[in-house]
Amino acid sequence: MKKNFKYFGIIWIIGFVLFNAVTFLIPNEIFGITRFDKGIFWIAYALITLSFITQLITAYKFIKDDSNEKMFLNIPLLRTGYIAIIVSMLVGLIFMIFPILPTWIGAIVCLLIAGYFTLACVNAGTVANVVAEIDEKVKTKTAFVRMAIVEAENILARATTTEIKSEVKKVYEALKYSDPMSNPALDDIEQEINNQLKELKKSVVENDRVKVLEITTNVLLSIKERNSKYKALK
Repeated sequence: MKKNFKYFGIIWIIGFVLFNAVTFLIPNEIFGITRFDKGIFWIAYALITLSFITQLITAYKFIKDDSNEKMFLNIPLLRTGYIAIIVSMLVGLIFMIFPILPTWIGAIVCLLIAGYFTLACVNAGTVANVVAEIDEKVKTKTAFVRMAIVEAENILARATTTEIKSEVKKVYEALKYSDPMSNPALDDIEQEINNQLKELKKSVVENDRVKVLEITTNVLLSIKERNSKYKALK
């Protein structure tokens, strides 16, 4: 993240320096208009500078998230920042090069642009955070079934006979087609299933066919009970 932001920071600095160089090095004589003593010039300059700062903040917000999911959710925020800087520069440069409008009109236009894109960035960031929180809650609520399926796959891989594989596969498929969501009210039954899977794994490793059949029957009943209770909680 720090490396990526370092590269962006270098590009940002170059862009900001070039903007200021072009703005202040182009003489007034080219346009035949005195610009630097006009209030609208400085208002437009402030708008563009603010858009540069906003883009830096949005880019940092985008790059600082290490996970691909969070970066994906922040794409609208980054896109809004780019649009803001483009629109602000176009409007601002027009006012700065041709400061013929009254200062108060330029101020209102610049404030409206700055206000709109500030709200748009805040909104995009808020939406991304809300979606991320919901996604995190869903992951937490589906953790039991996801981990149980992985455990069943591992147990299945350890089975050495056709009969034992067939029994373990029943458990795997029962978990695979279970409702992935969970509920605190299911903690006890889910803990029981976890314990049964541990026993099943031990029996499979020991190649104890009788014990495997016994535990498989129990764990299938527990999974069925778990699913029935979850349906009742909906």
